[in-house]
Amino acid sequence: MNRSSSSRTAGPLFHVADDVDVSAGKMVGAAFQATRLMAYAADAQAPWSSADAARELGLNPSTCFNLIQTLVAVGWLALADPMGRRKRYVLGGGFVNLAHRTVVRKIDWRDVILSLQEYADRWKVTATIWQRQSLTRMELVAVASCQTAVNVQMPIGQRLPVLMGGMGRVMALRGGLDDGTREAIFKELRWDRSLTYAQFMAQAKKAKRVGWGVDEGYMNRSVTALAVPVSSDEDSTVEYVCSATMFRHQYASAVLPALAEALLPVARNAYAIIHGGRESSSI
Repeated sequence: MNRSSSSRTAGPLFHVADDVDVSAGKMVGAAFQATRLMAYAADAQAPWSSADAARELGLNPSTCFNLIQTLVAVGWLALADPMGRRKRYVLGGGFVNLAHRTVVRKIDWRDVILSLQEYADRWKVTATIWQRQSLTRMELVAVASCQTAVNVQMPIGQRLPVLMGGMGRVMALRGGLDDGTREAIFKELRWDRSLTYAQFMAQAKKAKRVGWGVDEGYMNRSVTALAVPVSSDEDSTVEYVCSATMFRHQYASAVLPALAEALLPVARNAYAIIHGGRESSSI
């Protein structure tokens, strides 16, 4: 296999990295640089500017800006804060959806739903798994409703803002958001009960400390939603969240820690299945 031994340039568009196989045939410069730009966006831990990308990738600034605008147009990149004065970018919903379709096909959600259903029936709630869909959105990918005459119905594919509900308290400090992006997202939200950013962040900090988050009627005054991260440790960025949704005042606030504790093994089971392992679905 013929690999370039060093970086090579051929004009402002073409920059071949050390680990690129150049034996496969002629590469189209713009397409190649677009793939590098997407890899850069995927690795970025915070929103970035066109100048940041151009500098990091060794691209002509004008060329880099034009590539970004093309990728924004097709939904593979997106503005982190459309209302902000500084143009900073993140992965767009179109690109995340493309990856999401591949991942979802490989996950057998039936085993996850078994443990969700057992939990839902035990506590008379709706149990769900949410996946990060973009910087600002979560998508419902698995759901189990309790077998009662009245329950909270939630359709697969439903999307909610990343900071909404109990999962929002988890994602606020575990979702890889920087302070500016987090506050910008919060400012766009509408709540049924009044909630300031300071109050929200206090709830998010408590969620990180105790390992679960709760929304008691702020998103919807009729509903309480608690959530735990689907994660292998306390510090990694969270992509999936396991949540329990119930009618507000169905349980006293003092009982919610018990519901959260019972949800943790469901989340561990989901993590094992998502990442190719298996755990008992018994909770």
